[in-house]
Amino acid sequence: MSSLQHEGRIPPVPQELSPGNRVFTNRNLRLHTIEAIGFDMDHTLAIYNTDNFNRLSFEMALERLVRDRGYPRDPGRVVWEPRAAVRGLVVDKKLGHLLKIDAYNHVTRARHGMRFLEKEERRELYQQGRIKLGSGRYRTFDTLFDLPEGSLYTGLVDLKENDPEAGPRVGFRTLYEDIRTAVDTTHADGSLKARITADLDRFFLRDANLVPTLQRFRAAGKQLFLLTNSEPDYTAAVMDHLVGGPTGSWEDLFDLVICSSGKPGFFLARGDGRPLPAGADPRLPNRRGRCFVGGDSFFLERMLGTGGDRILYFGDHTYGDILRSKKSVGWRTAMIVPEVEEEVGVMLPLRDQYRELALVEDLLEDLVLERDHLRALGLTGDGRLLELEAEVARQLGRRARLQRVLKGAFNPHWESLFREGRAASRFGQQVMEFACIYTSRVSNLLNYPTDKFFARPVEVLPHERWSLPEA
Repeated sequence: MSSLQHEGRIPPVPQELSPGNRVFTNRNLRLHTIEAIGFDMDHTLAIYNTDNFNRLSFEMALERLVRDRGYPRDPGRVVWEPRAAVRGLVVDKKLGHLLKIDAYNHVTRARHGMRFLEKEERRELYQQGRIKLGSGRYRTFDTLFDLPEGSLYTGLVDLKENDPEAGPRVGFRTLYEDIRTAVDTTHADGSLKARITADLDRFFLRDANLVPTLQRFRAAGKQLFLLTNSEPDYTAAVMDHLVGGPTGSWEDLFDLVICSSGKPGFFLARGDGRPLPAGADPRLPNRRGRCFVGGDSFFLERMLGTGGDRILYFGDHTYGDILRSKKSVGWRTAMIVPEVEEEVGVMLPLRDQYRELALVEDLLEDLVLERDHLRALGLTGDGRLLELEAEVARQLGRRARLQRVLKGAFNPHWESLFREGRAASRFGQQVMEFACIYTSRVSNLLNYPTDKFFARPVEVLPHERWSLPEA
């Protein structure tokens, strides 16, 4: 037993680990080959109280629109709707829509203000089915920081359409760009962070297992680093609050700290980081001279003496953290997806319904195959055909009832974050494609050995599902 376990800071592995707190594997990962583990801060090490943070961001951006852009001076008309947006949604700035798309970029849902478009209306507007996300017409919500924009855009589009005299008198594209600028400004000028640091308990959730998780990795000989886009003073305030202990002691958990990293540009050659002045901020004292601002991934690898697939990086941003670190420098990737815990939590009580739906789908496939065969033979009055048609109708009704129950367990507007019908959503596909492993929070790793071999599950092809037990 390690000294950390003797001190009671590492709980024993639970006999039955909650599914929502497991680590999920897309690609094989051997922790014993990892020499350095890095972490983003915001929404990765630092767990935000998203209800409080998102509402504050929404309200401050709306205040900016009224004050700086002359938007309606009755901001109470635009109501905060916390579930208006989820990650992976796409803004159509031309038409004023929020879109949900599947893994193949097909538009599956479209919301205009508070109204969802009917299927025929949606298909008429997006006749090609797929959209080209690379154009300036669209913007994707890749991070949890984007969600207040979705609620604000929904409310202002609705006000513009239903009360033109009171609503913003700009086009949908300008409306979104104004919102984006307002949100960015509250981040860039420090006003949002000043409100947060003045009341850290309100905006962050402490995780009692975070420090033991980091200590356990260090005890196993892993180098740890913090790599964040946040500025040094904000990083210092947040980490000092979350870790606790003597002021500034949190930096002893890390072999290297890099603030204001400028990801995703950090993964391109830009030169060395600038050392932070030692002792200038007691919350980030830089006692060992290992705290920097900026730089690039090549500087980081040189400082740690390792690189490539010997580095595992935890982050929440599909592009800035996960895709770029994987594609540009070959790091292994661990995506933090807090929504996993919530979705698994609502799915577990519905396991029987999911099993029943799978059986109904298989039964319908066989029934429809036989029905269509008899129709093709021209046996329109055949008794068996009539029986089949009645049974197909009954099973379709049964399937529809099950689908309503299952859909009702998720977000009332967008349903599951990870799926769209039978297909993965674009966000779900990105998690599978870009992340070697994913989990709801960093401290879930405390439940696994530090030399764990994370093995990906067997991938079942359509023709194999009739015989393989994994199907």
